[in-house]
Amino acid sequence: MGRKSLLAMAIEREDWETAALCLALGVLKAAEDLPQETLDALLDELEFVDEHPHRIRRQRKRRRPDGQV
Repeated sequence: MGRKSLLAMAIEREDWETAALCLALGVLKAAEDLPQETLDALLDELEFVDEHPHRIRRQRKRRRPDGQV
C-alpha cells in the first residue's frame, strides 16, 4: 500500500483549508513552468471585477516579448 498525499489525507478528513492550500501550491508549481506570455494571459483570464472598496488589487506590469518590463 502506497503513501497518501497530503491532499488525499486532507480530503478524507474534510480539512478543506489544507486541501485548498495543497491545490494552490500545485497550481503555483505548474505556473512556474509556463512561458511568461502564457502566464500573463492566464492571469488576465482569471481576473474579475470586484467593486469592494477594501480589496487590494494586484498590479502587474506588462512584459515585452524580450521579457523586459
